[in-house]
Amino acid sequence: MAFFQRRVRNHAEAEDLTQEVLFRLLGHAGGPAQRDSYIFQVAQNLLVDRARKRIVRDRHSQEVGADENHGIDFLHPATIAEGREELACFQAAVMKLPERRRTIFLLYRVERIGQAAIAERFGISPSAVKQHVAKAMAFLMQEMREFRS
Repeated sequence: MAFFQRRVRNHAEAEDLTQEVLFRLLGHAGGPAQRDSYIFQVAQNLLVDRARKRIVRDRHSQEVGADENHGIDFLHPATIAEGREELACFQAAVMKLPERRRTIFLLYRVERIGQAAIAERFGISPSAVKQHVAKAMAFLMQEMREFRS
């Protein structure tokens, strides 16, 4: 264990590496004369493996750190306020839809219920459900265009 403590300067990690050497020693079939050289060779190999893993982890951390801000739109208070305003406008537009069309639209788009199930519930054809959804979408898109302009 002293061999590892001098090299890794971390007691817990030195213990783990020592255990790994002992575990590998149990599977070694060589005689007592070969054990000493085998132990030190295994210990050295474990240190090399540890160094390689650290290099890979450090490289990955640097890449993640450098890429951390890539593709992320930080939420500025103005952006949050604008989003809330847009959401309120959308909710108001949904409420302007006729009740039956609004319900069909919400069941299909929000609740993800299939057209056939909605058609059965309302006693209409699946193509009628499709038309209700299409008309609702067209109305909502128009309302949102007007909001943005």
